[in-house]
Amino acid sequence: MNIHVPSTYEVYRGWQSIQGTGLQIGTAVLLALALGMALGMVVFLLPTFIACRRKVHNAAVVAVVNCATGMTGVGWVIALLMACVMETDTQRHARLRRSEPATFLSVP
Repeated sequence: MNIHVPSTYEVYRGWQSIQGTGLQIGTAVLLALALGMALGMVVFLLPTFIACRRKVHNAAVVAVVNCATGMTGVGWVIALLMACVMETDTQRHARLRRSEPATFLSVP
């Protein structure tokens, strides 16, 4: 029984003949995949970015909820709501200067 194991060159030439113009199509697919993953990460971390941009008092909590449960979809929506509704640092400092008690959504 004679088994032929192709060399690296033969495998590369076979890939090149399948692709037609070398690795250009494979590179375009890889680039599109990398851009898609980068865009997906930005969308996935959007609640964290919003919390940091708004300077939410507990932005770290939003980040933990987003990273821990965000992949479920429900967790991502909860993190987004937290980022948009939670008390900002400016609001918290103004409330503490007035010595007002915290409400349900503004608990630090």
